[in-house]
Amino acid sequence: MKFTNVRLLTSDFDASYQFWRDVMRLPVAYGPDSPGGISGYAYLTIGEVGVELMSRDAFAAALGEATPTPAPTGRQTVLVLGVDDVDTTYADLVGRGARSIAAPVDRPAWGARSAHLADPDGHLIELYTRLAAPDTSEPPTA
Repeated sequence: MKFTNVRLLTSDFDASYQFWRDVMRLPVAYGPDSPGGISGYAYLTIGEVGVELMSRDAFAAALGEATPTPAPTGRQTVLVLGVDDVDTTYADLVGRGARSIAAPVDRPAWGARSAHLADPDGHLIELYTRLAAPDTSEPPTA
């Protein structure tokens, strides 16, 4: 088994597509403006893993449902992205329009410094950088 992508169901496909393409700057492998592209669907990439966007209506139709389920409330999804510098990446993304949920903070219990953002549908994005391991060496004795 191999994990290939996550599919995010969107209430406002256009806003979500713009966010993931322009704010997060993910490369678009296939989108509505691609040759043969369809409205309400896009596939973007992060390295070897994909972020697939699909409108709730289109997904409901694909399942044969007459109407989509309502958008979930609360924190249903967290996409975790390792970055070189949480503070710089967070400031850059917020500056480009990402919605801040929690500013960068050290989380020693997690062994990381993290920050949290949200996309237009409220899917959480966690940025993290590993904290340096504490120096547990003892100074030499005389």
